[in-house]
Amino acid sequence: MTDARPDAPPLRTTPQASPWTRSRLFALLGIAAASALLTAPADAATSPWVSGDFVQARLIAAVAGTGDLKTLPLGIEVKLDETWKTYWRSPGDAGLPPALAWDGSANLATATLLYPKPQRMTLLGIQTFGYKHDVIFPVDATVATPGQPLELKLKLDILVCAELCVPRTFALTLGVPAGPASADPEAQLIAKARAAVPGGAEVAGLSIASVAEVSDKGALALEIKANAQDPFVRPDIIAEVDPSLGLGLPRLSLSDDRHAATFVIPMTEHLPIGAKLTGRPVTLTLTDGERALEQHSQITQGTSVAEEVPGPSLLAMLGIALLGGLILNLMPCVLPVLSIKFIGVVSQGGRAPAAVRAGFLATAAGIIVSFLAIAGVLIGLKAAGQTIGWGIQFQEPAFIAGMAVLVTLFACHLWGLFEVPLPRVVAAVASRRLGPDDKLIGHFATGAFATLLATPCSAPFLGTAVGFALAGEPITMLAIFLALGIGLALPYLLVAALPRLATRLPKPGRWMLIVKKLMAAPLVATAVWLLAVLASQVSVTLAAGVAGLLVAIAALLVWRNRTPVTRRRFAAPVVAALALTAILVPDLVATQNHARHDDQAIAWQKFDRNAIKSLVSQGKTVFVDVTADWCLTCQANKRLVLSNTGMAARLNKAAVPMQADWTRPNAAIAAYLAAYGRYGIPFNIVYGPGAPAGVVLPELLSSDDVTAALDRAAGDTTPRRADVDTQHPTQVN
Repeated sequence: MTDARPDAPPLRTTPQASPWTRSRLFALLGIAAASALLTAPADAATSPWVSGDFVQARLIAAVAGTGDLKTLPLGIEVKLDETWKTYWRSPGDAGLPPALAWDGSANLATATLLYPKPQRMTLLGIQTFGYKHDVIFPVDATVATPGQPLELKLKLDILVCAELCVPRTFALTLGVPAGPASADPEAQLIAKARAAVPGGAEVAGLSIASVAEVSDKGALALEIKANAQDPFVRPDIIAEVDPSLGLGLPRLSLSDDRHAATFVIPMTEHLPIGAKLTGRPVTLTLTDGERALEQHSQITQGTSVAEEVPGPSLLAMLGIALLGGLILNLMPCVLPVLSIKFIGVVSQGGRAPAAVRAGFLATAAGIIVSFLAIAGVLIGLKAAGQTIGWGIQFQEPAFIAGMAVLVTLFACHLWGLFEVPLPRVVAAVASRRLGPDDKLIGHFATGAFATLLATPCSAPFLGTAVGFALAGEPITMLAIFLALGIGLALPYLLVAALPRLATRLPKPGRWMLIVKKLMAAPLVATAVWLLAVLASQVSVTLAAGVAGLLVAIAALLVWRNRTPVTRRRFAAPVVAALALTAILVPDLVATQNHARHDDQAIAWQKFDRNAIKSLVSQGKTVFVDVTADWCLTCQANKRLVLSNTGMAARLNKAAVPMQADWTRPNAAIAAYLAAYGRYGIPFNIVYGPGAPAGVVLPELLSSDDVTAALDRAAGDTTPRRADVDTQHPTQVN
């Protein structure tokens, strides 16, 4: 269901209760209604009826003059032909709420729209909420200057449906002159409409005791418990969850004395893996005949149902994690490591199978141990109440700088500027068993390096597995991350099982030295990319300083190779000092301010989670892109799909493109991702009238996927022979 109650700016309808006391307004309306029966003013404050096919509308006022009132009670009266209907603020599985614009009005500060209690209309399992025949929407109009005339101009957009659905737009005008705020003949109509607006517990005699997430016969559901001072007759309840969710028909059970009611509302859509209802805001509208209550609550974890909510088994998720880790080998983040992988393979030509097997097993061990180490860190952060996610270490400038130093050292190693010696004990064992030239630590480090570079990427199946892991217990996190590590290490394990795949290659020679130097180029490119990310996080000047330190490290290693052995001992501590400086300085001076410098092909708006409902309620489509400078998959999606000329034009014209930048830590974005069971990026979702709950896109975007999601979210409001209660007027099946 859609919660279509935006916080509107001045001169736009704000569907919330007016800040001034309701008791004063009802007193005014009561006096006005009584006066209207005795002495009707000569000039009624009522606009002419404006007719459209099947429907007509007008503006009415409860007073004939503005008097000294700061807020004037108005109404929007809509008359429908016999079989036609229109919609509430949350239309349900189909329909659109009214959209109002007061542009051009004079002496109007704000206009607050109120909704009378709706009817539940159900046909073939499709639920909608709205009004049949006639309805008056009360409006509280706050004047800019009390005592002055009020000139109203209203653009009213509504959807009316019967056997077909027709959008209609009305231009309504109404003038309320200065003068005594005496009762208008329409005051009693407005008073009756206001009485139908759901009120608080003290007005309705109703109350809601609890709203909880429970398991209903193995399915996720909401359990709502309500009470009534007078016995319930035919109670009903509507729940509007934020973010919007599809909810089914409530199942009602009443106590013997009918003073207590329990509603169980099943979900009609599946939550993403790891997502929960608990903690989400919910607006509840409880009705029983003429009584109606509206209450804002928060969903709690149910305790009345012991049965656990079913979900994917751990065994199934381990298989998904294994596949996700394997696919991760093909992601852009891991591509820079291909140069090291390639060197590792071609250098095995002519070697003993045992030595080849040990080298590749060491690389696989580096990958698996690194994944387990990441899981351990995330478990600790989660226990400490910190934000956790996949690749969040790339939000820290010190980590980015450290990776740049590490990549530079790897490139220098491939250039032959230095070698990493093994400890003597390990070297002796390796020499006896595998030959004098084997370096297991180097292979292990290659695996760890590949893991670190893989973490900013999200691959198909990876997001599902990570979301399941991070929402689970520590043992589940360790198991899933172990499976991810094995998946990423599978190519190495394959060569370790069949070492002849590598030993049949030509033996290393001078050609190998040339290949190693060429393979250093991707690592240098990776260092440049990391420095660009650092520049966006801190400053260009600071990133340039780190680049200078990296160049100094490479130059010092070149000098070391051309210097007598007796003078080389000074090089290592200086390199270590330069590397430490490059790593620590960015973190010491980094700020939390970060501005994106994307191209202007797409007119991105800053991410505002609360604005999405407002935009959708206005019939707009919203495309949300959660991205970061360090996310290579995000950048690939942008360059290959989103910034494509045709796609960019489509997003600018037919949608509101909204970008959430997660380059630096942001609790609001982390909470938004967690609401969808996501802990990593990229994450793209499209909202619209046809998909108010959102259409989640895959990690790797394609033009077809984005286009289909935009079409589905935008829907199709063209009139057709289909009742809106059967098929969403904007839904593409």
